[in-house]
Amino acid sequence: MTKNDEAPDEQNHQGLIFCKSFLERILLSQSYMIKFIQAFLLAVIFLCVKSYAEPQDTSGTRSRGKFLYFPFFIRSPETSVGFGAANVLFFKTRQHDSLIRTSDLNLVALYTLRKQMVFVLGSSVYFPEENVILRLQTSYSHYPDKTWGIGNDSPGGLKEDYSIHQFYINPQLLKRLVAKWYAGISYEFQHIGDFVYETNGVFDQQDIAGRYGGNMAGGGLSFSYDSRNNAYSPSKGISGELSLVSHSKVFGSDFNFTTISLDARKYFSLSPKRVLAMQFILKDNKGNVPIRSLAMLGGSEMMRGYYYGRFTDKDLIAYQLELRQFLFWRIGIVAFGGLGQVAERISDFSPGDLHYAGGGGLRLMVSKSEKLNLRIDYGFGRQSGGLYVILKEAF
Repeated sequence: MTKNDEAPDEQNHQGLIFCKSFLERILLSQSYMIKFIQAFLLAVIFLCVKSYAEPQDTSGTRSRGKFLYFPFFIRSPETSVGFGAANVLFFKTRQHDSLIRTSDLNLVALYTLRKQMVFVLGSSVYFPEENVILRLQTSYSHYPDKTWGIGNDSPGGLKEDYSIHQFYINPQLLKRLVAKWYAGISYEFQHIGDFVYETNGVFDQQDIAGRYGGNMAGGGLSFSYDSRNNAYSPSKGISGELSLVSHSKVFGSDFNFTTISLDARKYFSLSPKRVLAMQFILKDNKGNVPIRSLAMLGGSEMMRGYYYGRFTDKDLIAYQLELRQFLFWRIGIVAFGGLGQVAERISDFSPGDLHYAGGGGLRLMVSKSEKLNLRIDYGFGRQSGGLYVILKEAF
């Protein structure tokens, strides 16, 4: 028997080990189940209070806009427990127009037990007939974080703490080409300051770019298609975007690199109360890429169960499925699974080097009119896991 003949058996054996470990952790990890139940009960209490206090629209239209404001808590491996407040304005740019999706303007402030501070201002504005779409993401943060160095197989023993101050702004303007197809331009600016890390640690040993901070700035082009029936929790439709961003001194950047990204999503309505969602993402970086712009596997959106940045490199490929089932009142459940890997080059990707993740969770609908959910997920990875309490779906 050749080495090539043995490879599939070895991969199957690794897959069985992962599945066995996954089931054992679900059945035996009582401490995480207790945390999950506590998060669920707190979320129900919050939702009952919020539902009672939510202002009602008695005008028969939503043309004047609607405010949604509430305190919240989150939990994730990256933040531990966090507390904050959110203020969201829902509105339409043309009164009584049911053919355009609801626009939003949201302001979020967050403080975590890891002494992280995050302030976010974001917006998606759908202009009449959706011929023009404006997106804006702005944030400021003080963020103690962790790294395991560069590579798809970086060992857990390399874990190292560091902290940064970060300012980020990313406006995007999209213009309809035809039907649901759009072309867009964007500008991205990120300033990293007060970068504190362990001298002679993994940052110095691997000579990781960006460890002294600096500016990352670039201009971009994008092409996208979007037929989703809802921006927050779609039940049908397709969303896809291909973008290219060039960072250089022309735009005010201290680093020269180019990023190509693909994000494709598909939603299937299996029944009035059941949706199957899937997502594929690809990220390819070329040039002198600083640490905070590298492709990072894990987090609350893709590959839940791994710390965001647990595996980091120039390129990333990942895929996930999620089955969403509405139960009653404002409550639903989900099950999800995904796989992905990072590499220095796309040509280095290999099926045998994929990381696996899976899990499940609960959904509590914060706003029925906008289908905005609070999600409580627990994800498992290889020798890792995490509880997530986050506003909005992962994708």
